Amino acid sequence: MRAALHCVVLVFTLSVQQPADLGAYRQILDAYRDGAALPGDSVVLGAGGLSSVGRAVDPASGWTAADLAAAAMFHTEVALRLAREPRPRDAAAHVDAATTLVRAALERDPGRAAFARRWRSTVAGLLYAYGARDLAASLGPEALPWLAGTKKQADARAAFAAGLREEIGAAVAGPLSGNLPKRSVAITPEARRALSSASRHFQDALARDPADGEAALHLGRVMLVGGYEIDAHRPLRLAAAAPDRPVRYLALMFLGALAERRSQYADAERLYLEAREAFPWGQSASLALSHVLMRDGREADARAAVTRHFTGTGARLVEPLWTYLADPATDLGPTLNLLRAEVWR
Repeated sequence: MRAALHCVVLVFTLSVQQPADLGAYRQILDAYRDGAALPGDSVVLGAGGLSSVGRAVDPASGWTAADLAAAAMFHTEVALRLAREPRPRDAAAHVDAATTLVRAALERDPGRAAFARRWRSTVAGLLYAYGARDLAASLGPEALPWLAGTKKQADARAAFAAGLREEIGAAVAGPLSGNLPKRSVAITPEARRALSSASRHFQDALARDPADGEAALHLGRVMLVGGYEIDAHRPLRLAAAAPDRPVRYLALMFLGALAERRSQYADAERLYLEAREAFPWGQSASLALSHVLMRDGREADARAAVTRHFTGTGARLVEPLWTYLADPATDLGPTLNLLRAEVWR
């Protein structure tokens, strides 16, 4: 696969003076989505490659939001590599291409807003870390007003950010960094205050933007760890219907864990299966499914669940739980991995 992708890129690079070949461009992206690593120095696409972006974002191309998001991530990876070399001018061309593609994906599917926000903050942070500060500034919030949404949505994101800080604080203050705490785990007063504050911020975010799946997910989780299991169901159900795949995955995982805690094994099995379908690259769904099947006395099915995961995904493994409490300002590498996984197929 890597050799095939290498050849495609070489052919594409040699024809940079020719009219854009959308078919060859699509071949590159399809290989990337199937898990092929970026090739070596020949990865730099010339003017012909970049001009394919304009054709791809044209509604007449028939490209879906998923196709455009994958193309955005490909150009993002090229840009980051060039920024490290450093080749700022070439990197800037690919940052521009990625930005155009993210915007087009969002126009095709407004449900990709969370992906677009994560992309902006992560890529801007990485570019800054690589010394490409002008490029990082070109991805600042003020430079991309189309990402802000309405004032209510912007206010909702501010409330969510405040809630996330409190939720992270609760994890630091007590043993609350795992999936769901056991009933025997004592929550410190400091952690409980932080959870309560986080809950208020997430509720504020949802009041301003009822479609904010991330706020619903985090509200459900802080309710669960605070012991309000019944109240947690509604926000987790909202999050489980969100268009954002990692959000949907985690909401289903939390609901499955709650069902398993109550020995509702059939419900837990169904929810873990839905989580695995929502985001196949995460390992926790298959492991949790195997565990609940084992508890239900179905040992052969439990072994098969784990085997299916590791034979089906190969070396591609990205777990949304790893970035659930990530600090957007510092945990850039894991978040980039999550963005990659969101465009795999």
